[in-house]
Amino acid sequence: MLESFLLLKLNRGIWVALLNEEKIIEGIRYFEDYRESIIIASKTKKFKTAAHIEFKKAEDIFIQILNRLANKYIAAEDYSNALICHTVLFKYEQFNIENIKKYIECLKRAEQYDLVIELVQNLENINSENIETYKLLAEMYDFNNNHEKAIEYMEKYIQSKGENSCSAEEINLLGCYYDKLYAKTYDLKFSKDAISFFKKAHELNPYESCYLKNIIIMTAKTNDNITASKYWDILIKFENLSYSDQFDYACFCLKTKDFNSWYKYYDSRFKREESPVYFPKLSKPEWNGKKDLSNSKLLIHNEQGFGDTILMWGYIPKLKRLAKKIKFVVQNELYELLKDNNYGVKVIAAKDFNERDTEYDYYIPSMSIPKVLNCTEKDISVGESFIDIDSELTEEYEKKYFNNNKLKIGISISGSRTGNTTRDIPIKELEKLDKLKNVEFYILTKDVLDESLNGFKRNKIINLAKDFRNFKDTAAAIKNLDLVITTDNCIMNLAGALGVKTYAIFNWSYESRWFDLSGENIVWLTSVKPFVNNKMDNWDYSINNIIQSINKILQ
Repeated sequence: MLESFLLLKLNRGIWVALLNEEKIIEGIRYFEDYRESIIIASKTKKFKTAAHIEFKKAEDIFIQILNRLANKYIAAEDYSNALICHTVLFKYEQFNIENIKKYIECLKRAEQYDLVIELVQNLENINSENIETYKLLAEMYDFNNNHEKAIEYMEKYIQSKGENSCSAEEINLLGCYYDKLYAKTYDLKFSKDAISFFKKAHELNPYESCYLKNIIIMTAKTNDNITASKYWDILIKFENLSYSDQFDYACFCLKTKDFNSWYKYYDSRFKREESPVYFPKLSKPEWNGKKDLSNSKLLIHNEQGFGDTILMWGYIPKLKRLAKKIKFVVQNELYELLKDNNYGVKVIAAKDFNERDTEYDYYIPSMSIPKVLNCTEKDISVGESFIDIDSELTEEYEKKYFNNNKLKIGISISGSRTGNTTRDIPIKELEKLDKLKNVEFYILTKDVLDESLNGFKRNKIINLAKDFRNFKDTAAAIKNLDLVITTDNCIMNLAGALGVKTYAIFNWSYESRWFDLSGENIVWLTSVKPFVNNKMDNWDYSINNIIQSINKILQ
């Protein structure tokens, strides 16, 4: 009988060899069969003690080998085999927090998110004295976008560990969870909590720049320019800014009317580490604004969005006085709108631009025009009515859509789908406009479904944009309008460029280029009047003010 138990024990070498050869499934199955055999042997009086000893020893060896393999696979980014190892390990080490973290990562890689959630729920029910469990739960709830629970468990972790014993990284993590909760709710209480924890993290480790950046980003989101300025000053003294940081600082400087610093750092947009602005490599020198161009040809090349090109077109009259000849490369979609102009500017569609075939002496990126002209708050405005329209096309639109004596209002609710969506307004938010009397509405935004307009019951609403072929059509339609109501997008810039009365709705936290929205216009464009929400996404506030303003027009 002793010999038979020894023969049983010797089978340990088989599953050990299989696992060491990385025959994982086969080795795991052989171990489980072996384990069952040991359990059966432990029920006999003669082998009970020896079987218990072997059972513990074998399990320890098995766990040790699987841990080694799992770590090896994770290091090699072989998450499939690592997942096999950790699924089995979880049976034996359900309280090993470090292994559970690795197991969760493997499940994420395998896109088994429902199992991640169930595993987190299981952890939540564990009555463990290991406070690391709280931290892991916070991370997992954050991953599942449940930021309230993430905050709850991170605060439990910090309270259990003691705030003075926590690292700056852990304090900063709690700030990040509050930041995300603010982004979901726009409750300023959460933004204040986020800033508070970011400041504590900075105090604990004043040499870590990311904590400074978090303070700056959060204060910028909540329009706290005074605090943001204080921490920007610290960051600038602390280290050489990355190109992405330089760009963010340039935007902040524009928002606070520090034009010199904006110009100093704004070229970093082309070198940002994340999402740099595309600009073609050109062989001729870039114009810096100092070189006399009276006998030279200037090439302006577009960058960024449609609205940016339209806005920069407003500087053509000033540039015409400086350069002998101007050529402007524009986005393909803007070519038809701008090609026939009274300035004598040759317009080139981006698809047709070939530097070898284009005669020029100097070039300039379009968004650098204010810099080379050394514009300040007093003279940065491009005014209005600086784009020529096709009068025949405009008359065609008038006869087809605008032959009535009602107040004609155009509506644009969004811009690029890849841009900042906090600028977009749901069409349903504008349904309150329908209570106005003797008006007719016209949709100017592409991809607005007709069925989404069913809330407009009192006044006629026409979806013009679905038939627009290009911006030339859009301009012809806008020129027939009495008023345009729009969010911060290219339609706002186009309406302003055409000199059409425009009401622009801005969210409470808005893009930095609109450095002054306190007056009767947005400074850059004089025919565009700003309406700013009193808090994030409170579109009702601006819509109600617009209704009051329109009623005055109607009266």
